[in-house]
Amino acid sequence: MRILTVSNWFPFPPNNGARTRTFHLLREIGRRHVLDLAAIYQSESDLEHLDEVRAFCRRVAAFPSHDFQPESMARWKTFLSGEPRSFAARFSPDLQRTSIRWSGEEDYDAVVAISLGSAPYAADLDIPFKVLDQHNVESRVLKRQWENERGAGRKFRFAPTWIKAQRYERRLAEKFDLISLVSDDEMALMKRLIGKSGGQQFMVAPNGVDAGLLDYPRSVKDPDVVLFSGAVTYRPNYEAVRWLCNEIMPRVRMKLPSVRLRVTGGYGGVDVSAFGTNVEFTGYVDDIRPVVASASVLATPITSGGGTRVKILEAMALGTPVVSTTFGAEGLHLRNGIDVLLGDTTEKISESIIKIIQDGGLSAEIARAAEATVGSRFRWTEIAENFEQAIVAYSKRRLR
Repeated sequence: MRILTVSNWFPFPPNNGARTRTFHLLREIGRRHVLDLAAIYQSESDLEHLDEVRAFCRRVAAFPSHDFQPESMARWKTFLSGEPRSFAARFSPDLQRTSIRWSGEEDYDAVVAISLGSAPYAADLDIPFKVLDQHNVESRVLKRQWENERGAGRKFRFAPTWIKAQRYERRLAEKFDLISLVSDDEMALMKRLIGKSGGQQFMVAPNGVDAGLLDYPRSVKDPDVVLFSGAVTYRPNYEAVRWLCNEIMPRVRMKLPSVRLRVTGGYGGVDVSAFGTNVEFTGYVDDIRPVVASASVLATPITSGGGTRVKILEAMALGTPVVSTTFGAEGLHLRNGIDVLLGDTTEKISESIIKIIQDGGLSAEIARAAEATVGSRFRWTEIAENFEQAIVAYSKRRLR
């Protein structure tokens, strides 16, 4: 097949959840089909990796991202529009022009839009089969943000945002023939959002891990390190780290005074001094494997956002026990007390962290079960191959 992919995530380096997913899915398509990629890059340094992407893409065009500034005066231009401001602000005319031009020059069999942010560039192209890979249901993320807002005034002002996003997401998704989502929960939500009239096919393509993580040499655990993996520039991560620093870790240190929190990922523009002194911010780490493998526990007290957390699966694959909120592990169908320890209160999460650090037998038992679960259900090789095969099968059925 000849396939055009439009993505608002540049697939290399695969150093966060969205880019990792994009990389593995597209690499599998590119192995078996002629693949062209028009994408947004997140940093000028991404352009240093064009050769890595050309290894599985026939041609690549990349354009700079546009940051969303909520307080920009341009917000008034989209107030009455049906398109949410965050989407309008990030729209790339260059990416749109390239997608249209390439679709006119090439007789593509299918177009794949990577995440909802890429859907507007692909939805109206004259290509017979359209695929939307949803990293999460965006309107659900915004609705949960609205639910978590404090104060009646902020809730009232934010309500139109998620309602508009829901309508916008429905209108876009209805233009695609196949929609892939990261979990059964998100697939059920998208089916309810679209309804029965669209005739779309749906599939689950979960997030996964590189099988090489399962073979990574196991490290001696540092009993004094609790790890949080993720950039605090992303609001759900910021909220989780704030909870860890202000409430959870003080309770842990009442029992284990020497334990410290280590946070990996970007923090540019964030005042990390507000988190106190008992936390170490490493910034972006080139190789996260030794950092995760040597930590005593990965703490993921996430309460907002969407999708499924690659950071949890990576820790499980590397033999590091995970303590998470129920929401943080949502969609992964992990077994509480076997694969992971779950809790939704400060007391429960802090108690679980203490248990993992103090009880070496429990830590090893959870690590073994978690590795087995990842190995059987969450390998990128199988996930990406199933995604590619679904595109082939559903496109043939659709075009008969």
